Amino acid sequence: MEIIFSGEFRQEFKKIKDKTTRLKIISHIKKLELLPESGKPLQYNLKNHRSIRIPPFRLIYRLEKDKITINCFDHRKNVYD
Repeated sequence: MEIIFSGEFRQEFKKIKDKTTRLKIISHIKKLELLPESGKPLQYNLKNHRSIRIPPFRLIYRLEKDKITINCFDHRKNVYD
């Protein structure tokens, strides 16, 4: 399954200085290739998206036929706005 990164995600990922957080994100993205439906389905304005917890952050992605689009990564307070 192909993984596509949005421009917003790329900008947010570059801002992360903590190496352990970066490694956690990378490992969760690798797990997504194997289990794409592992994230929690979201509702309302984020319908058709899923969320993965990387405490205290959230990774928001969208499943499509043969690809996964990683939309954004942010603190849980801000990510759903």
